Amino acid sequence: MKSKNLVLRYSFLFILLAVTINFVLLYNKNEEIEVKKEEVKLKNSKVFSLYKKETLEISELFFFNYVQNNKKLLSLLSKKDKKEVIFNKIEKLYSKKLSFFKKHNLKEINFYTITGTPIYKSSFSKYDDNINKKHKELIVNVSKKYNPQIVFSINDTNASLNYLKPIFDKNLKPIAVFEITMDLPRLSHNTFIEKGLNVEFVVEHSALKESIDPKYFTNYLPHNVNPNYMYVSSFYKNRFLVNNLPSELLDEIKTKMENKEKFVVDYKVKEKCFITSFDTVNDFAYMMLTVECEDYLQIVNRYNNYIYASVFISFILVLLLFLINLYFYKYKIKKSKLNSISKSIDKYVIVAETNLKGKVTYVSQAFCDVSGYKKEELIGKPINKIRHPDISNKFYENMWQKLLSNEVWEGEIKNIDKNGNSYWVRGNILPIFDINNKKIGYRSIRVNISDEKQLLKVNSLLKRDLFLKLNEIKTRDKMKIDQSKIILMGQILDAFSNEWKKPISNLSSKILAFENSVNKNSYDKNYLTNLSKDLSSELKILSMHLNEFKTLFSHNTNEDKYNVFNAIKTAIASVPQNDIKIELSGDENLETYGVSYDLRKIILGIVYNSFEEFKKKKIDSGKINITINKTNENILIKCKDNAGGIPQEFISKIFETGFSTKDNLSSMGLPLHIAKLIVKKLNGDIWVKNEEDGCCFYIKLITRDRRENRRT
Repeated sequence: MKSKNLVLRYSFLFILLAVTINFVLLYNKNEEIEVKKEEVKLKNSKVFSLYKKETLEISELFFFNYVQNNKKLLSLLSKKDKKEVIFNKIEKLYSKKLSFFKKHNLKEINFYTITGTPIYKSSFSKYDDNINKKHKELIVNVSKKYNPQIVFSINDTNASLNYLKPIFDKNLKPIAVFEITMDLPRLSHNTFIEKGLNVEFVVEHSALKESIDPKYFTNYLPHNVNPNYMYVSSFYKNRFLVNNLPSELLDEIKTKMENKEKFVVDYKVKEKCFITSFDTVNDFAYMMLTVECEDYLQIVNRYNNYIYASVFISFILVLLLFLINLYFYKYKIKKSKLNSISKSIDKYVIVAETNLKGKVTYVSQAFCDVSGYKKEELIGKPINKIRHPDISNKFYENMWQKLLSNEVWEGEIKNIDKNGNSYWVRGNILPIFDINNKKIGYRSIRVNISDEKQLLKVNSLLKRDLFLKLNEIKTRDKMKIDQSKIILMGQILDAFSNEWKKPISNLSSKILAFENSVNKNSYDKNYLTNLSKDLSSELKILSMHLNEFKTLFSHNTNEDKYNVFNAIKTAIASVPQNDIKIELSGDENLETYGVSYDLRKIILGIVYNSFEEFKKKKIDSGKINITINKTNENILIKCKDNAGGIPQEFISKIFETGFSTKDNLSSMGLPLHIAKLIVKKLNGDIWVKNEEDGCCFYIKLITRDRRENRRT
């Protein structure tokens, strides 16, 4: 699992958790809002009942005081006179009282025959028998009943809440129908003021158009919510609070009104929250109750805070889980790396741990490999089990003195393995502390330096022999040796020492392997035969290097001055040219001072390097051009081939000690790093360049007698 995948997983978890919590909160929020809506819806139905009750109370009071007990009115309603005459007489009875009645929200006082024909309408100035069909049917139905009816209906003048009641004579025979129409805008306004409610009535446009006289239709205007519904134009207009609502909400309201549904909507206007209940009071009208709901705003704010808090808490929770998981993820990676490192250390690093008493508590496999013991043979045993008797007690006393002072000991120790063989290690020993900083033991980390010790011993012997040889040479011919040659001899000595390391190291490892085989009794004739061949091969290489080094100093001083052209010609003559062409040209009389054998070996080394490149690159037409010229006071030898040149990355390393691109050194020429030392010894120089299709070695030699200063 990558860290990126971990982030994606926990991001998804955060989104899922936040969405789930928000869904639950929104569901609870909507549930609370729905409760508030139901409360407003219930209040709406109660308000309409309140209107009916108030209409009934006012109308009954008016009916019994001004209609049923008015004998003159009853007489007029019973007569068969002309309708115009009766209209005028009733007008005289009520004209002075109408303004008083309107204070009680009464808009019209009307009388009809039991067949639905108008007798008197207070809104008319003269008699008019126009009446719409539906209202006429309503009047006829009322005339057949004894109890009054309060209905929302449309007469020929307006749509309003109407009180309808039959008028009876002494014999309880219906003689007319009495109607009071309420002034709904005024009644709604008064109710709003007194009860804290906002109420409006709207009537369907088509119903108004069909039932109301055209001259009264101008009293109605399209409502801003739904133009298909009309409201009474008065000073109360535009009180409905759903102005400037979102188009989506308005479309929803229009659709539900067209379907004659009862519904409730909630909305926000200017930082205030409202709930409006739409209740059908008839199949052509709606009563809309609007309530400012402070609780609604509190619910919204409260749940908004819940949502913000839930998102924040979800984020913190998921972040904590992510960090914990990331910690364990990184812990697993580190643990895996530590296990891998621990395995590598166990396999390749010599490590041992002991308690304060020096008993082994842990050893690595590398420790077991070098000591010859198994882990179970060492755990719990004293560490001095591998102590070599050659090491003095004073050495260990000094070591323990440092360790007891909580210091780190560093140095080299000679130990003894299980088979009694000696081996050397270099390393350090340091105290181990627990979490309370209390010392609980010691840890030793070491490397095996047995081969290095053996090589140093061999090198020491070789250096001693070489030193004696140099002293002998120095004694025989002190005049030929100057201080610069002593320095160069040391460099040559180091160079040859590096050449001897590989065969000596190989001899050492094969001897150790043979000792191990002897100890384990795991050798046979075939093994001994191969071992003999390998040892002979390594000794042959070592002998070759020793003989080569010997020849550098074995020539007598008679050859100190020699002809350069003849020396190179002699070297070329010993080379089997086959298909490779070697050309020598230049000044044949140039002479220099030194040992001609050295120059021949250098030239042979360069030539055989070219031969190997020809063979490696399968070049059939190999060619080597050697030219000799004099420049100023020096001799310049150029040796150029067409073998394709030397890779650029090797150019700067080609004269370095120990550098070679060949597996085996040629016995026919000197290695280039030794060649450079010899040329430098002669106060000359050697370098190489890639030119055209090959490389060119340049050798600069002096023509001045280098012996003059010494003789002086």
